[in-house]
Amino acid sequence: MQAPDTLNNMNKLSPREKDVAICIIEGLSTSLIAEKLGLKSNTISTIKNRIFIKLGVDSEVGLYKILMG
Repeated sequence: MQAPDTLNNMNKLSPREKDVAICIIEGLSTSLIAEKLGLKSNTISTIKNRIFIKLGVDSEVGLYKILMG
């Protein structure tokens, strides 16, 4: 079961942003995320930036820490 803070943070994200966040946590690169989701790398970069802004982090490591506790 996920911690309440993790659920609150994930609820701030759109379904596509959640997909990308999960891929980031799994350690996938931008190009691999793009391939997996059928999007362009630039689109993934834009989505990553929106995730970082919404959750108040500035890196993938920060994202991991906030979502994984």
